[in-house]
Amino acid sequence: MRTLTITFLLISLTQLKAQRSELLIGTWNCYHKELEDGTTSGTDFMGQEFTYSCNDLTLELKDDGTGSESQGGLKFEYVLKDSLLQLGNRVYVIELLNKQELVIRDYDPEEMKLSVYRQKFRREQE
Repeated sequence: MRTLTITFLLISLTQLKAQRSELLIGTWNCYHKELEDGTTSGTDFMGQEFTYSCNDLTLELKDDGTGSESQGGLKFEYVLKDSLLQLGNRVYVIELLNKQELVIRDYDPEEMKLSVYRQKFRREQE
């Protein structure tokens, strides 16, 4: 009975991970960028106020584990491990993932970055 329960749990976890990976596949358009604390604007060195922007960032994630982004035509491999999403050499925490929305936050376990951003994406309708 114990072996059957463990087997069932492992199969369930494997299916859940596959479903999460499938949810990532597609084209995602960034519509909102903010600091981790929710701040949406700042002031530059000249004292000018500005709003954080996605700058029309679009991510395309394919089912073969490769992806690209609209800014600079960067191509990368991506890996999903638990709630961490690695896009090339950048790592993000997935805060929300469903059929329509993806929210990622910079992963900074050593708190080395000056600014930790959260980006919100909507799936492009096909």
